Amino acid sequence: MSDNARLLHTKNVESVTRGTGTSIRGVYCVKVSPSAVRDLSTAAIVATLNNSRGEITAIGAPHAYCGNATDTITIVTSQSNGSAADRPFTVAVL
Repeated sequence: MSDNARLLHTKNVESVTRGTGTSIRGVYCVKVSPSAVRDLSTAAIVATLNNSRGEITAIGAPHAYCGNATDTITIVTSQSNGSAADRPFTVAVL
């Protein structure tokens, strides 16, 4: 995933969009393919920034930034100081 919400490589991901209901930079919605994971609330979600310093949070539970969708991972990225920033990332669901 690039920092402008463009998929670079994908497997078991239907789409990635910017978060809605927020003006914060660095909020992404990763919609997982139905065949990949049946229940994100019990899945292991691993997220890392790609060649960039900062912080990343992956939320597997429904979140307002992504329309409370149950098939979507909310990703929030920021700078090392915690301020919101667009950052490229990789996410895996196990």
